[in-house]
Amino acid sequence: MVKVGDFTVELVAADTKEAFKEHTAPDGQVYAEVEPDMDYFVSVKCDKGGVMTFIFVDGVDLGYHYDFNSPSKRSYGRWERIGGKQTMTALHFNKTRQEVGTTPDMLTGKVEVKIYRMGEKYYTEPRDFVSRSLTADSTLGGKKCIKSTTSGSHSLDITPKGRTASSKIVNRRKGEYIRTITLNYCSALGLIYNKILPPPPDLDSDDDSVQVKRENSRKKRKRSFESVPPQGNIKAENSRAETVTVQVQQTGALVDLTGDD
Repeated sequence: MVKVGDFTVELVAADTKEAFKEHTAPDGQVYAEVEPDMDYFVSVKCDKGGVMTFIFVDGVDLGYHYDFNSPSKRSYGRWERIGGKQTMTALHFNKTRQEVGTTPDMLTGKVEVKIYRMGEKYYTEPRDFVSRSLTADSTLGGKKCIKSTTSGSHSLDITPKGRTASSKIVNRRKGEYIRTITLNYCSALGLIYNKILPPPPDLDSDDDSVQVKRENSRKKRKRSFESVPPQGNIKAENSRAETVTVQVQQTGALVDLTGDD
């Protein structure tokens, strides 16, 4: 969770609505540790009204914004309005690869929330709209990473009550710029390459064959052995006691920008 002033941004799993675990780098940047092949939403909470928020994922403007007339919490994903019905579909973390020799930051995705004050109100005719697509281009070979796509399967019906296909749409122009909030995301491997998590003892920083795997909300068992010193006439070679350690790991208005000033 990144909280700046009256605004909070986090990435949440689409099925559980739990936020992904986060890590803070020495430079103060926040990184969400995410898993491949999972659907997610960008959650934005505003403790004040009178603002509008725009979302950029991996540098791509999704093409719409939320108006916060009063304090509330909203979820961003792939938004569409078809025949008056509005749907918000989750984004998706895809496994992909970057070219050999890429810098650590290229293994990292980024979500930016740009916040403005509400400007002048105006009305537009209803029309169908689909937010911009995200694709995770993959390079054969190279280092493994995670990028966002608009191929999620979890969807929410967010059609305002009383809205019909012919209802006029209330829109707002951009007002004064307030700030941008950035939340990075990557896998555990990306966190290691970014020197936020320490590498395993046998991880060679130049060897991409080592896979770093994590499982959310599932029990992992790590087995270790301790040598037990021989006692009395018990033979030393048969004196190993096995110990088992169990580790449990712990997550307004919508407006398209076409024609907007």
